[in-house]
Amino acid sequence: MAVVTGAAGQIGRRLLADLESRGAVVVGLDLAAACPDGDPRFLPCDVTDEDAVRAAFAEVGRRHPAGVDLLVLAAGISAIGRLDDHDLATHRRVMDVTHFGALSCLLAALPALRSARGRVVLIGSVAGFAPVLGRPPYVAAKHAGTGLFTAVRPELADDGVAVTLCHPTFVTGGMAEAAARAPGAERSTSGEELTPADVSVALLDGVERGDDLVLVGRTARLSWWVSRHAPGLYTRMMLRRLGRTAGDRRPTGAEHPTDPARPARPGGAA
Repeated sequence: MAVVTGAAGQIGRRLLADLESRGAVVVGLDLAAACPDGDPRFLPCDVTDEDAVRAAFAEVGRRHPAGVDLLVLAAGISAIGRLDDHDLATHRRVMDVTHFGALSCLLAALPALRSARGRVVLIGSVAGFAPVLGRPPYVAAKHAGTGLFTAVRPELADDGVAVTLCHPTFVTGGMAEAAARAPGAERSTSGEELTPADVSVALLDGVERGDDLVLVGRTARLSWWVSRHAPGLYTRMMLRRLGRTAGDRRPTGAEHPTDPARPARPGGAA
């Protein structure tokens, strides 16, 4: 069986549907206000509330005692602006939901993952492995998640639990933001925009292959290679392609599906 956090968002919903079409039993976790009324697949859960997370996974265990075969961590929020456009509380909020929320769910799910010898997938972002303009709190949270899950992969492998990092490029849809945007703050994209279906199919195909890393979209693949082998070139390309000019305070930046170029909707998935 599979558990998806941020399941009421566009990517989360698509993952639930695609997992079911591939024969999986699914449970979706999201804020109570975002969970569809009467849908038995959903459990209300605030991933920043440790007690709520433990209770949700205890309920998953009661419903599915054989364990969790797949845990997809998709919940997250962003904040768009320059470093000092947001106060410390906003930076902490983004980190609490996007990074510590994922960690909290992983810790609560570990016994069930170990029992099933399952796999955990963190939905990351280009912002999780490379510099991205315009949302420092989000970049920090995604880098933290990438670092943590990369570091614990060998440790969890000893328990039979596999780890996949999925880094998509820009995806259409919507995502909640931790605070109002500063005046003039904008989001721009570079390259193609993916659909939630593109991300879901690539992620699940990668899981079926047993991949440790899934890069979704040409921009993600190019950014991965260039940021590692030619970081100076990557920075110049980012500045040019995102349209930033010297002295322009309007932040621009690309990130993953969870913060697209359309108005954000509460309860989105990261």
